[in-house]
Amino acid sequence: MRRIVLFAALAAAACDQPPVKEIAAAEQQVERAGAVGAARYAPERMNQAETALALARQRLKDRDYRGALSAANDAAESARVAIEQTGPAKATARDAAELAIAEVRTTLDRATAERAAAVKAGVPRASLAALDARGQRVSQQLAGAVQQLGLGYLDFVEPLLAELRTEVTPLPDLYRDARTQWEAKHRRRGRGAAPRRP
Repeated sequence: MRRIVLFAALAAAACDQPPVKEIAAAEQQVERAGAVGAARYAPERMNQAETALALARQRLKDRDYRGALSAANDAAESARVAIEQTGPAKATARDAAELAIAEVRTTLDRATAERAAAVKAGVPRASLAALDARGQRVSQQLAGAVQQLGLGYLDFVEPLLAELRTEVTPLPDLYRDARTQWEAKHRRRGRGAAPRRP
């Protein structure tokens, strides 16, 4: 019985002490979560961790040490879960980025084939210059995206790939349209130049 009373007294005394160590530990855990990108990949849990940490600090100021300890523990736990969720979310984002890279490359290959068909049909290279410049720009930026992805800069790569997809998607059709219009124009001219039948 004495042990139970002593334990209860020690617990009560602990609640009378400011939980500075626990708050510091929670701060470190939240910082770790921020460093691995939890704000982007586990935003709900990261927000919970930051809110709980702010509450712990406020309760510490208000000398509500029991409440501060509880909030600090909540912050540390939410940050831990945020870190756990970030790994799989990053892997999913990386897979999506690699898929987008493959799609942009495939579209560039189609554009190259359509360009070759246009040149073969006689479309002047000068007429294709703007499209060529667009394709070269996409190709160069794609190489940069691949390099940045290799370095792990998903935050930079994701929006860039979205832009590249938008820019490259119409390119094969634009080359095809240039060829079709050129052929139609020269077919009409050919018909006009043919000798008339008596």
